[in-house]
Amino acid sequence: MDGYCTCGAKLPDDALFCHRCGRPLRELVPPQPEESETTAHEEATPVEPVAVPPAEPPVINFHNGTAVRVGFLAAALVQLVSTLSAAAGASLLMPLVLLGGGFYAVVLYIRRTGTGLSVLNGARMGWITGIFSFVIMTVFFTAGIAILAGSDQLLKAYKESAQSLGLPADAADQIQKVLADPGAFALSIGIGLAFQFLLLTALCSMGGALGARFSAGRRN
Repeated sequence: MDGYCTCGAKLPDDALFCHRCGRPLRELVPPQPEESETTAHEEATPVEPVAVPPAEPPVINFHNGTAVRVGFLAAALVQLVSTLSAAAGASLLMPLVLLGGGFYAVVLYIRRTGTGLSVLNGARMGWITGIFSFVIMTVFFTAGIAILAGSDQLLKAYKESAQSLGLPADAADQIQKVLADPGAFALSIGIGLAFQFLLLTALCSMGGALGARFSAGRRN
Protein backbone atom coordinates (compact mmCIF):
# COMPACT_ATOMS: atom_id res chain seq x y z
CA MET A 1 0.00 0.00 0.00
CA ASP A 2 1.34 3.36 -0.96
CA GLY A 3 2.34 5.48 2.02
CA TYR A 4 2.80 2.49 4.36
CA CYS A 5 5.80 0.23 5.03
CA THR A 6 5.52 -3.55 5.05
CA CYS A 7 5.69 -3.33 8.81
CA GLY A 8 2.50 -1.25 8.80
CA ALA A 9 4.08 2.08 9.69
CA LYS A 10 2.72 5.16 7.88
CA LEU A 11 5.49 6.84 5.86
CA PRO A 12 5.99 10.47 4.89
CA ASP A 13 5.94 11.20 1.19
CA ASP A 14 9.69 11.92 0.90
CA ALA A 15 10.91 9.20 3.30
CA LEU A 16 13.94 7.19 2.27
CA PHE A 17 13.84 4.72 5.19
CA CYS A 18 11.10 3.38 7.41
CA HIS A 19 11.29 5.13 10.73
CA ARG A 20 10.12 1.98 12.52
CA CYS A 21 12.02 -0.95 10.95
CA GLY A 22 14.70 0.90 8.99
CA ARG A 23 13.79 -0.71 5.67
CA PRO A 24 15.11 1.31 2.65
CA LEU A 25 12.19 2.49 0.57
CA ARG A 26 14.04 3.26 -2.73
CA GLU A 27 17.44 2.54 -4.31
CA LEU A 28 19.94 5.33 -3.79
CA VAL A 29 22.34 6.07 -6.70
CA PRO A 30 25.01 8.67 -5.99
CA PRO A 31 25.01 11.42 -8.60
CA GLN A 32 27.91 11.25 -11.09
CA PRO A 33 29.97 14.45 -11.31
CA GLU A 34 29.75 16.01 -14.73
CA GLU A 35 32.97 17.09 -16.36
CA SER A 36 32.91 20.71 -17.21
CA GLU A 37 33.25 21.68 -20.82
CA THR A 38 36.22 23.84 -19.90
CA THR A 39 38.15 20.94 -18.38
CA ALA A 40 37.38 18.65 -21.31
CA HIS A 41 38.45 21.35 -23.77
CA GLU A 42 41.68 21.97 -21.91
CA GLU A 43 42.50 18.25 -21.92
CA ALA A 44 41.67 17.91 -25.60
CA THR A 45 43.73 20.94 -26.69
CA PRO A 46 47.52 20.34 -26.47
CA VAL A 47 49.64 23.23 -25.22
CA GLU A 48 52.29 24.17 -27.75
CA PRO A 49 55.62 25.50 -26.39
CA VAL A 50 56.31 29.13 -27.12
CA ALA A 51 59.42 29.60 -29.22
CA VAL A 52 61.75 32.21 -27.73
CA PRO A 53 63.65 34.08 -30.43
CA PRO A 54 67.44 34.13 -29.95
CA ALA A 55 68.91 37.31 -28.56
CA GLU A 56 70.44 39.55 -31.19
CA PRO A 57 74.14 40.37 -30.75
CA PRO A 58 74.90 43.96 -29.74
CA VAL A 59 75.65 46.44 -32.50
CA ILE A 60 79.32 47.36 -32.92
CA ASN A 61 79.52 51.16 -32.67
CA PHE A 62 80.63 53.86 -30.25
CA HIS A 63 77.53 53.24 -28.09
CA ASN A 64 78.85 49.75 -27.31
CA GLY A 65 80.98 50.20 -24.20
CA THR A 66 82.88 46.95 -24.59
CA ALA A 67 83.70 47.70 -28.23
CA VAL A 68 84.97 51.18 -27.29
CA ARG A 69 87.22 49.85 -24.52
CA VAL A 70 88.59 47.06 -26.69
CA GLY A 71 89.19 49.43 -29.60
CA PHE A 72 91.06 51.90 -27.42
CA LEU A 73 93.23 49.14 -25.91
CA ALA A 74 94.07 47.76 -29.35
CA ALA A 75 94.85 51.28 -30.62
CA ALA A 76 97.21 51.88 -27.69
CA LEU A 77 99.06 48.67 -28.55
CA VAL A 78 99.22 49.75 -32.21
CA GLN A 79 100.80 53.04 -31.16
CA LEU A 80 103.31 51.27 -28.91
CA VAL A 81 104.36 48.77 -31.58
CA SER A 82 104.49 51.52 -34.23
CA THR A 83 106.77 53.64 -32.05
CA LEU A 84 109.08 50.72 -31.34
CA SER A 85 109.23 49.70 -35.01
CA ALA A 86 109.96 53.29 -36.06
CA ALA A 87 112.73 53.52 -33.48
CA ALA A 88 114.19 50.28 -34.86
CA GLY A 89 114.07 51.63 -38.42
CA ALA A 90 111.26 49.31 -39.47
CA SER A 91 108.63 51.89 -40.43
CA LEU A 92 107.67 49.80 -43.47
CA LEU A 93 106.04 47.33 -41.08
CA MET A 94 103.35 49.90 -40.28
CA PRO A 95 100.67 48.32 -42.56
CA LEU A 96 101.17 44.95 -40.89
CA VAL A 97 100.93 46.58 -37.47
CA LEU A 98 97.60 48.19 -38.39
CA LEU A 99 96.21 44.95 -39.80
CA GLY A 100 97.27 43.18 -36.62
CA GLY A 101 95.62 45.87 -34.49
CA GLY A 102 92.23 45.36 -36.13
CA PHE A 103 92.64 41.57 -35.97
CA TYR A 104 93.55 41.69 -32.27
CA ALA A 105 90.59 43.96 -31.45
CA VAL A 106 88.12 41.43 -32.88
CA VAL A 107 89.73 38.47 -31.10
CA LEU A 108 89.78 40.36 -27.79
CA TYR A 109 86.13 41.44 -28.17
CA ILE A 110 85.01 37.85 -28.83
CA ARG A 111 86.95 36.61 -25.80
CA ARG A 112 85.44 39.23 -23.51
CA THR A 113 81.83 38.88 -24.67
CA GLY A 114 81.67 35.30 -25.90
CA THR A 115 79.73 36.59 -28.92
CA GLY A 116 80.84 35.90 -32.47
CA LEU A 117 81.12 38.71 -34.98
CA SER A 118 80.16 38.78 -38.63
CA VAL A 119 82.68 40.02 -41.18
CA LEU A 120 80.84 43.36 -41.31
CA ASN A 121 80.86 43.78 -37.52
CA GLY A 122 84.50 42.72 -37.49
CA ALA A 123 85.28 45.50 -39.95
CA ARG A 124 83.39 47.94 -37.71
CA MET A 125 85.43 46.79 -34.71
CA GLY A 126 88.60 47.38 -36.72
CA TRP A 127 87.28 50.78 -37.84
CA ILE A 128 86.80 51.84 -34.21
CA THR A 129 90.38 50.73 -33.53
CA GLY A 130 91.56 52.78 -36.51
CA ILE A 131 89.74 55.87 -35.24
CA PHE A 132 91.41 55.61 -31.84
CA SER A 133 94.78 54.94 -33.49
CA PHE A 134 94.39 58.09 -35.58
CA VAL A 135 93.49 60.17 -32.52
CA ILE A 136 96.45 58.87 -30.50
CA MET A 137 98.91 59.33 -33.36
CA THR A 138 97.57 62.82 -34.11
CA VAL A 139 98.06 63.84 -30.48
CA PHE A 140 101.67 62.62 -30.50
CA PHE A 141 102.28 64.20 -33.89
CA THR A 142 100.86 67.57 -32.81
CA ALA A 143 102.89 67.52 -29.62
CA GLY A 144 106.04 66.75 -31.59
CA ILE A 145 105.37 69.57 -34.07
CA ALA A 146 104.75 72.00 -31.22
CA ILE A 147 108.02 71.05 -29.55
CA LEU A 148 110.15 71.20 -32.71
CA ALA A 149 108.49 74.18 -34.39
CA GLY A 150 110.68 76.77 -32.67
CA SER A 151 113.99 75.19 -33.69
CA ASP A 152 115.72 73.66 -36.67
CA GLN A 153 115.00 70.19 -35.30
CA LEU A 154 111.72 70.04 -37.26
CA LEU A 155 113.53 70.37 -40.60
CA LYS A 156 116.10 67.85 -39.44
CA ALA A 157 113.36 65.39 -38.49
CA TYR A 158 111.72 65.80 -41.92
CA LYS A 159 115.05 65.21 -43.67
CA GLU A 160 115.66 62.07 -41.68
CA SER A 161 112.16 60.84 -42.51
CA ALA A 162 112.73 61.55 -46.20
CA GLN A 163 115.99 59.62 -46.15
CA SER A 164 114.42 56.64 -44.32
CA LEU A 165 111.61 56.51 -46.88
CA GLY A 166 114.06 56.67 -49.81
CA LEU A 167 112.82 60.01 -51.19
CA PRO A 168 114.90 61.97 -53.75
CA ALA A 169 117.76 64.16 -52.54
CA ASP A 170 115.94 67.39 -53.46
CA ALA A 171 113.03 66.42 -51.18
CA ALA A 172 114.77 68.12 -48.27
CA ASP A 173 114.86 71.43 -50.20
CA GLN A 174 111.17 71.14 -51.01
CA ILE A 175 110.39 70.39 -47.37
CA GLN A 176 112.35 73.50 -46.34
CA LYS A 177 110.30 75.65 -48.75
CA VAL A 178 107.06 74.23 -47.36
CA LEU A 179 108.15 74.96 -43.80
CA ALA A 180 108.96 78.54 -44.74
CA ASP A 181 105.41 79.12 -46.07
CA PRO A 182 102.78 78.90 -43.26
CA GLY A 183 99.92 78.37 -45.72
CA ALA A 184 101.68 75.59 -47.59
CA PHE A 185 102.78 74.06 -44.31
CA ALA A 186 99.21 74.01 -42.95
CA LEU A 187 97.95 72.51 -46.23
CA SER A 188 100.60 69.80 -46.15
CA ILE A 189 99.67 68.99 -42.55
CA GLY A 190 95.97 68.72 -43.46
CA ILE A 191 96.66 66.47 -46.44
CA GLY A 192 98.97 64.33 -44.35
CA LEU A 193 96.36 63.90 -41.59
CA ALA A 194 93.64 63.03 -44.13
CA PHE A 195 95.88 60.41 -45.73
CA GLN A 196 96.81 59.06 -42.31
CA PHE A 197 93.14 58.81 -41.32
CA LEU A 198 92.23 56.84 -44.46
CA LEU A 199 95.26 54.58 -44.10
CA LEU A 200 94.68 53.78 -40.43
CA THR A 201 90.94 53.16 -40.64
CA ALA A 202 91.14 51.16 -43.88
CA LEU A 203 93.91 48.83 -42.73
CA CYS A 204 92.43 48.33 -39.26
CA SER A 205 89.02 47.59 -40.79
CA MET A 206 90.60 45.01 -43.07
CA GLY A 207 92.32 43.43 -40.08
CA GLY A 208 89.02 43.35 -38.17
CA ALA A 209 87.24 41.65 -41.08
CA LEU A 210 90.04 39.05 -41.27
CA GLY A 211 89.80 38.48 -37.52
CA ALA A 212 86.03 37.87 -37.71
CA ARG A 213 86.51 35.52 -40.66
CA PHE A 214 89.24 33.60 -38.86
CA SER A 215 87.22 33.32 -35.63
CA ALA A 216 84.14 32.10 -37.50
CA GLY A 217 86.23 29.44 -39.25
CA ARG A 218 87.61 28.17 -35.95
CA ARG A 219 84.12 27.93 -34.40
CA ASN A 220 82.87 25.93 -37.38
